[in-house]
Amino acid sequence: MKTTLLISATALTTIAGAAQADLAATFGYTDMGANWNVESNTLNVGASETDMLSTSGDVTNYLGAGFPSTALFNSGFADGSTTADSQFNMELSNITALSADAAGTFIITDINGDTLSGSYVGTWTNQFGFGFFDGHVTAAGYGGTEAGNSVFEGNAGQTFAIPLAALEGGLSMMLQMPEWFDSQEGNFIARTTQLDGILVNTVPAPGAMALLGLGGVVAGRRRR
Repeated sequence: MKTTLLISATALTTIAGAAQADLAATFGYTDMGANWNVESNTLNVGASETDMLSTSGDVTNYLGAGFPSTALFNSGFADGSTTADSQFNMELSNITALSADAAGTFIITDINGDTLSGSYVGTWTNQFGFGFFDGHVTAAGYGGTEAGNSVFEGNAGQTFAIPLAALEGGLSMMLQMPEWFDSQEGNFIARTTQLDGILVNTVPAPGAMALLGLGGVVAGRRRR
């Protein structure tokens, strides 16, 4: 197991800006694959199961009574045998040698069609051969397809009943970048990517989480 802490202070400050915000969910994935299309300026980061990449991750729910519950997605979940998937798609603009703006959507799907999805905006920065994304999830929520059962399930571990709440939060990614988005090399595929997200319930409620509380939860996340 390894601990990750990708959520930036900027993202946490954005979350803390809500008058009252209860911690609702955290999610994280390792060894995602990033595909860049320079002609359309689109970056697609998704769960992958190949010879080079095997994505794993988790989604944890903090809403409702009792202890937090985690849906685990162990390595191999993206092999196509179920609907389980994780996709973060974005369009980049204002690309310079050191930064780029981005706006996009994400959808995390469990093994039978229940989803956690949303939209986000943010900025990429180029540092030490890596790209770092710092974003604000502007709107998110749980949903599902007709096949879903309103219970969020990974391919191992606990499950939880999907809550009905309007969510927002922070999203961070770290992407290996031998060359930057403005490189003459053009397109690339299957770049190793790690990401983490944190969501809060922005409906005013008693017992709101403070900034330090949110930071402590993210720092304590474990990656399998």
